[in-house]
Amino acid sequence: MGGLAYASVPLYRAFCNATGFNGTARKAKATLAGIHTDSNSIVRVRFDTNTNGVPWSFRPEKKYVDTRVGKTALIYFTVKNNANHPITARATYNVLPDTMGPYFMKTQCFCFQDMTLQAGESLKIPVVYFLDPKLMTNTDTQSVGDVTLSYTFFESKDPKANAKTAS
Repeated sequence: MGGLAYASVPLYRAFCNATGFNGTARKAKATLAGIHTDSNSIVRVRFDTNTNGVPWSFRPEKKYVDTRVGKTALIYFTVKNNANHPITARATYNVLPDTMGPYFMKTQCFCFQDMTLQAGESLKIPVVYFLDPKLMTNTDTQSVGDVTLSYTFFESKDPKANAKTAS
């Protein structure tokens, strides 16, 4: 039972990443090249940024982007370490409403790895994404006009990353 409980969190995370369950945005394996994307539908994608226990400033360059379904979009975020020492953190993310999770595809995102910022360091980081045109065939998503992509940075629990920040 203890082993099952221990394995349940990573298994649940893998399931959500693979299926988009519970509003989890998915990392796209490819771009839209070769996919028929003649949609004129526009969805407003809002950006929400947070930190949890990490002394960083974190904000999007724009509060929202009106995104054409099936077209690649780019948004930049600025993150700054306000501490007087290096910190390694990783962003988690979610999409609301959660029915849009399977259709929100990111091709480039800072949330897929740990990020170390030196004391006072600031970075401008991109996210490249698209809304899968298949959302137009789902009755739960075809009329959604407003989506929120939310990020929260947490301090990394990776022992290797923490060893780097300590040196």
